[in-house]
Amino acid sequence: MDGSSMSALMVSSNGHFPATQALQLWENGVLKEREGSMMDAITCYRQALKLDEGVEKTYRRKVLEDLRLAKQLRELKIDNGSGGDKNEAETEIMAGEEGHGTLKDQEAEEIKPCWILDMLPKEILLQIVHHVVRTSSESWLNLSLANSTFNALCFGDPAPYKTFAHDIYALQHYDEASMMLNGVSNLDSLETTLWQGDCAKMLRERPYVKFEGIYISTVNYLRHGANPEGSLSLIRPVHMITYYRYFRFYPDGTCLRLLSTDQPSFVVKSFAHENNVRHAEICHWSLSLDDNFSRLVITRSNEKYRFQETLEIKNQAHKRHHRFMWVESCAFDKEDKRLDFGMRNEKPFYFSRVKSYVTRQ
Repeated sequence: MDGSSMSALMVSSNGHFPATQALQLWENGVLKEREGSMMDAITCYRQALKLDEGVEKTYRRKVLEDLRLAKQLRELKIDNGSGGDKNEAETEIMAGEEGHGTLKDQEAEEIKPCWILDMLPKEILLQIVHHVVRTSSESWLNLSLANSTFNALCFGDPAPYKTFAHDIYALQHYDEASMMLNGVSNLDSLETTLWQGDCAKMLRERPYVKFEGIYISTVNYLRHGANPEGSLSLIRPVHMITYYRYFRFYPDGTCLRLLSTDQPSFVVKSFAHENNVRHAEICHWSLSLDDNFSRLVITRSNEKYRFQETLEIKNQAHKRHHRFMWVESCAFDKEDKRLDFGMRNEKPFYFSRVKSYVTRQ
């Protein structure tokens, strides 16, 4: 391939080199961020990084160079008493200064740049990431999208993973009987044995219950109806039945359970302990060490029976620990006689984050 062909490939469809186009996109992102349009800014930043991974450093160098040149121009001494002709550069400077006050006024108004990411040490920036991670997992992700520096600190350093793991696993409840049967008396020691301090790996492999949202199972099935009395039709009507199961978990080991035909848009916003949701039941939950910590047991009881629902925590594509699969559902009477319920129509639960549910501090 000759040089002209190579140059043609390096130029984008609009006639700009990728690096130049990336710089323009990054500058547009900065303008959008100043206007408060964060989502548009992030879109521009992402597109720029796809074209040139080093665009942020290029932009910083360009801004610093522009500031240096501007400072040099302001420091130029124009000798009005020399009587000589001004050269072309001086004429341009004077023309640019018209309508913008004197040089002394501009020096007084000069705002020096503050490159905070360059000024602050890594330890301080990690403390910022630490506090954001403790606020919510969504804030952690959003911070990583701010720029390449925070992206590296959020996902390239083990400290944020350690913070998140410490917070989320400290809120999990484990069945004591399961721990005794497996000979486990100290979960911290077990963590060290299994994951050897690799918190990122532990978060990928060790399931946990999420508290910042709600788990919803949508069940649809067909039911044959009956013909009206006196009808001679041989075709029986078919009804589509839809109902929903809701679970909201709390760090104190309780959860709110609801079986309803009401859609999530009517249920989610007020689904909380303090609202005394009609027909909702207060249950208790715990995790078992069986199947790599993935077994979740939910119990509730009334005057006659003790109900137990067992679910398994699974991934949903790239979303970790996002889905509950049914294992079994049963009840025990006062004599401990077991009654199993059919699972034919039941569907998995999927997690949906709800901003108003954020509880971690």
